[in-house]
Amino acid sequence: MEGRTELKTTVGEKVGNDVKLEIEVSPEEVHDGIAATVKQLSREVRIPGFRKGKVPTGMIVQRFGMEAISQQMLDDRLSPWLLEALTEAGLDPVDRPEVDFDEAPEEGKPFSFTAVVTVMPTAELGEYKGVEAPRPDATVLDSEVDERVERLREEFAELKAVGDRPAAEGDFVTVSAEGYRDGDVVANTQLDDYMFEVGGGHLLPDLEQGVVGMKIGEEATIPVAFPDDYHAEELQGASLDFKVTVKDVKTKSLPPLNDEFAKDVSEFETLLELRLDIRNKLQGAKDSAADRRLRAAAIDAVAAGITVDLPPAAIDRQAREMVDDFARSLSMQGGDIRGYLQATGSGVEELVQQMLPEAETALRTALALDAVAAAEDLEVSEEEFDARLEKLAAAGKVEASELRSRLEQSGRISEIRQQILRERAADFIAENAVAVAPEESADDQAEAVSADDEQEGSPEDDQPQEAPDDDVAADSDVKPETE
Repeated sequence: MEGRTELKTTVGEKVGNDVKLEIEVSPEEVHDGIAATVKQLSREVRIPGFRKGKVPTGMIVQRFGMEAISQQMLDDRLSPWLLEALTEAGLDPVDRPEVDFDEAPEEGKPFSFTAVVTVMPTAELGEYKGVEAPRPDATVLDSEVDERVERLREEFAELKAVGDRPAAEGDFVTVSAEGYRDGDVVANTQLDDYMFEVGGGHLLPDLEQGVVGMKIGEEATIPVAFPDDYHAEELQGASLDFKVTVKDVKTKSLPPLNDEFAKDVSEFETLLELRLDIRNKLQGAKDSAADRRLRAAAIDAVAAGITVDLPPAAIDRQAREMVDDFARSLSMQGGDIRGYLQATGSGVEELVQQMLPEAETALRTALALDAVAAAEDLEVSEEEFDARLEKLAAAGKVEASELRSRLEQSGRISEIRQQILRERAADFIAENAVAVAPEESADDQAEAVSADDEQEGSPEDDQPQEAPDDDVAADSDVKPETE
């Protein structure tokens, strides 16, 4: 339907979360709607004596009656009329509006109907300036710097031959092995030139410790007990004899901790400069993590303090949107919501019910941020808006003008501005929050900040050069349960 229809919309007072709209459709619009319906029927119906699509409009009116035609017209036009009225009134219903009218549309007369719309409520703010929020201690300890330096040493470690000495704890040993029961080979227990770190948990403990004291070229029979809950059912609780041959023994050699090491692993000339850089990066990561926790806690506190009557329909809608987001996330990872539901033995409705508490929290938070933005008269400049649109367009690999057009057509352009406003409101809450010490223990604080710190981009897991790949033993069942 091109252009705008001729509507007159009157917005009544809000009662609770409901707003009543009175909508009047002009006689011209009613006429156009009836004419379009008659024309559509003339193309679709078959009447003896007339070719399909050539039935005169008068015959259509005579055949169906104006009452039926008006009803068909309402079926086609009422939703678009209502949508236009909602758009003009700036209302976003959280549930299907209740529509009512006294008389059906008639030619030459305006058509009036009412719609009761349930909308999102406005939250009444509690305390939002100066709320107390826990901020973990972000002090960087010398031991943390030492740990990072040691990680670097591990990354640049080398494996060197041990010579004639026997294998010891921490050595990297290459073996060929095979499990036997009563003299017969047991399937899927073979290891061919498999390297592992003694004590590293790559193989079953009995097998790992059994090679301690063996030299290169030595053979031995090592009794190995499998636990009762072993991942391979056929080996649960089994006791096998493994014939093991040691092929090679190497030890991990760490580089000396000096200025030369610093030059080799970084752009710095001295070890002191390297340690200072590590400390600064740790400090930045810890400060960011602590600030994020304070920000989240402050927002949670403000959201918990608002007074609002959330419509159940709004919570349900939010929960369903979260389920849709979850389904899209699974799809992006190569999964499928149906497969997930089958694996968990649940249905979509059950998943929606599980999401309801989280959905209510999300809505309370959004309404709290909206209320803070309104209370502080926060605004989004066109520059901010354009910059966000450019960023979103770049992420979606489309032109900003194209994205703007899509959002305008779908009516979602205002969501971008609202999101920016909510972010600014969150910034305001965090900037005005009062940091307090968390009630948790110092160890808990350190663990929490450290976990966030890892997300900031810490070094990769330790791995000495020439270290073995566990996939070497992928076809063997002698690996530990943890794998």
